[in-house]
Amino acid sequence: MPTSLVLTSSSRLRFGGFSLLYFAQGVPIGLFSIAIPAWLAERGASAGEVSVFLSIVTVPWACKLLAGPFMDRLSFLPMGYRRPWVMFAQAGLILSFVALAGVAAALGDAMAGDGVLTLAAAGFVVNVFAASQDVAVDGMAIDVLPTGERGRANAFMAFGQVAGYSLYGYLCAALLTRHGLPAAALCCGLTVGAIFAFATAVRERPGERVLPWTAGAAAERAVPPPKNLAEIGRDLLRVFLLPMSLLLVAVDFLNNVRVGISVAVFPTFAVDLGYTAEQYAAFNGWLGIGGALVGAAIGPFIDKLGAYRFLAGAFVTSAACHLLIGLAPEHAANPAFIIALASVVQVATQVVFITMIALFMNMCWPKVAATQFAIYMSLANLSRTVGGFGFATVSDKLSFAQDFIIMGVLLLAAAGSLCFFKPAGHAERLRKLGADA
Repeated sequence: MPTSLVLTSSSRLRFGGFSLLYFAQGVPIGLFSIAIPAWLAERGASAGEVSVFLSIVTVPWACKLLAGPFMDRLSFLPMGYRRPWVMFAQAGLILSFVALAGVAAALGDAMAGDGVLTLAAAGFVVNVFAASQDVAVDGMAIDVLPTGERGRANAFMAFGQVAGYSLYGYLCAALLTRHGLPAAALCCGLTVGAIFAFATAVRERPGERVLPWTAGAAAERAVPPPKNLAEIGRDLLRVFLLPMSLLLVAVDFLNNVRVGISVAVFPTFAVDLGYTAEQYAAFNGWLGIGGALVGAAIGPFIDKLGAYRFLAGAFVTSAACHLLIGLAPEHAANPAFIIALASVVQVATQVVFITMIALFMNMCWPKVAATQFAIYMSLANLSRTVGGFGFATVSDKLSFAQDFIIMGVLLLAAAGSLCFFKPAGHAERLRKLGADA
């Protein structure tokens, strides 16, 4: 196979390939976090009901830490350390989208009560495979990306995911309105199928097999796989409990509780303002693409100037926008006001996404990096689920203004916590762990 189709041999393939794989992760996010919530809100669902639906379908993203150790320990090395898992997860994702189309066709218009729960259960299965792909792709990225490429790579990967969920949030909203959920689910399945073809063609390292029955052999790796699960657990405990690791987890918890609230508030707020589900998805899509482009442009500067500085600035900026809406709700009916604030929030959210991934990668000890990173991402998604369920219990008692004030306070708390973040100290502790090992 030409070196251009081997990840370790081409930086362009790494940037483009991981962006494409992250695009695949954005497809189910667009369907379940943008299109369906707005569709349900348009059909009369309350913010609490939408929040419960989202909390159920996103549970697999909170449980990614269960997959990490097995992906670290079990693999078919002749095909690569992570690629077999990527291919397995994508194949499951394709089949689960087909199953979702069948469930939706059987439900028809019965989208209330038990129908919503059935839809949520089908979405849960789809996200089991989507979350598994996320773990495998992140592990492969940590494994093959040189340290000096991570800032730029994260920016491109974030762009791929945002492009995926922005495009498919809008496309699926249009399909839901005009042709129903079966058409939207099949469209998502076909898209992931095309990306599955890419994952089948590319290899991690020279000399590896394309498929189990083709020629090739396992390539040598600088860091061998852990010997057993007990060793993984022991090493994870040592690195995860370092002070800066715990601090960054707390910061991410505050941010993602806000995200769990926002995915329920934003679509219902838009519908309350008079927008349709399709209009909301289109608006959200264009904002997402714009924010992703800005994020890709600043990627190189994040490595040079420090990710945590960008992160603190993004938190404060986004908090100010949320508080402005909450404290001046009378301006919400002004489209220019909402568009301006939403644009700033989108760019800030993209910067948060990029910088948090970069910081968590830097928290990782190479010996157990894939599992450690999977745990960080699982906790992030668990935080969103906690935020969603917690908000569902009180949403009917709160006004939209109060919702935005709560989200703004959470962001300010996250920014304040970053004042205690010392990345140099964590790097020194990682060096000591390596020396002790």
